[in-house]
Amino acid sequence: MAPKKKPKRAGGRRANYAPLAHTVGIRRFFPFGWIMWVGGIMFGLLTIAMVVEIFIAAAAATQDGYWGDVFGAVLMTGLFGWMTYLFGISRLKDL
Repeated sequence: MAPKKKPKRAGGRRANYAPLAHTVGIRRFFPFGWIMWVGGIMFGLLTIAMVVEIFIAAAAATQDGYWGDVFGAVLMTGLFGWMTYLFGISRLKDL
């Protein structure tokens, strides 16, 4: 008489593993991966530079009356800020 095989249990070995370190605690709210940090820092610095550009363009516009540069700086600040936000919340979509 052949010995009976044990039936497979549900879940397998994977169910016994501990959760990954970057998926628990406060670390789950931060970007994961070096490219997300680089992108967030890069677009964050560009956003800060464009905020400064708004004030510089506004100071120049009061002298010559051309407000197109101010409008462009505000538009670019919004776009760079949006990209910074997207890089910052990249992990929140996985929660």
